[in-house]
Amino acid sequence: MPEFDTYVDVDVDEFISACSKGEIKKLIDSLIEDGHINVRDVFTSPSKNPTIMEIEHLEICNKLASNYYRMSTEDCDLLKEISLKY
Repeated sequence: MPEFDTYVDVDVDEFISACSKGEIKKLIDSLIEDGHINVRDVFTSPSKNPTIMEIEHLEICNKLASNYYRMSTEDCDLLKEISLKY
């Protein structure tokens, strides 16, 4: 059986433009999981000059997000309950 080598040059911008919203979300999740980007880079404060309390809040949320797999079910349920308030 003959073998063929193929090479496809895909431009990153074209690739991203062709992705659906769901695929973009998966791409962002993969980039975060692989350590290429930080959650803080994706979910930023709405203000350009965040206050110390906003910065602290984002740091706490990032720490919780990065330790998801180490959290107990009770902790995850508590966070979910808190998030439902807002």
